[in-house]
Amino acid sequence: MKRRTLFATAALVLAMLACNLPAGATPTPLPTPTPLFTETPSATPLPTATLVPPATSTPTIPIAWPKELPVNCRVGPGVEWFNISGLLVGQVATIQGRNADSSWWYVVTPLDPGAPCWVAASVTLTAGNLTGLPVIPLPQAQVTNIELKLDPRNQSLPGCFGPPQQIEFEGSITTNGPTEVKWHFETEEGGSMGSHTLNFDKFGTKGVAGSYGPTTWPGDFWVRLIVTQPNGEEIQKNYKIEC
Repeated sequence: MKRRTLFATAALVLAMLACNLPAGATPTPLPTPTPLFTETPSATPLPTATLVPPATSTPTIPIAWPKELPVNCRVGPGVEWFNISGLLVGQVATIQGRNADSSWWYVVTPLDPGAPCWVAASVTLTAGNLTGLPVIPLPQAQVTNIELKLDPRNQSLPGCFGPPQQIEFEGSITTNGPTEVKWHFETEEGGSMGSHTLNFDKFGTKGVAGSYGPTTWPGDFWVRLIVTQPNGEEIQKNYKIEC
């Protein structure tokens, strides 16, 4: 009897609950329980890092660079030689040789790799083995430029009566280092006017001068400044005498 009463009571409770739901409503399912541990997917392996090779403490080829300020790179080992290139701060030159007392390095610079030149050891820092560097012979300074002017370049002789005005020569000779220069003037009418010597104790320019009294006119005539030592150089200018 009691069992029947319990079944009846349960059926009544269920019926009452069903009557309390809104029309068309569906009971909300309970949320799925979250697992205590989530499985971690297998990680993609990272690429192997490329190791930077360690810096070599002694370069294969000796190098030089400025200590603090840009430095000149000269034709020869000394300040009496003309500077043809240089090293800026941060630039490195490869050392090809040295002078007898290792006070100057014979280098190849980034600014002009086709023209080796000399930098002073006192204003540069170095790395690499310097003991095997060859001693480079001193260069031979050269005449690098000559100039010539004539005055007057043109003159007119009324009736072709002379003599014409004397022609004044003014020239210059430039060298890139210390050397002895042999030179002379030459005229079309009179030929060579005698040899002269100029001594340069450092690079630079020196003036030369001469004059000539024309003996033939009218016409166009030339004058030459000729260098024969240490290297051959020549320049020609013309003057004109009219009637």
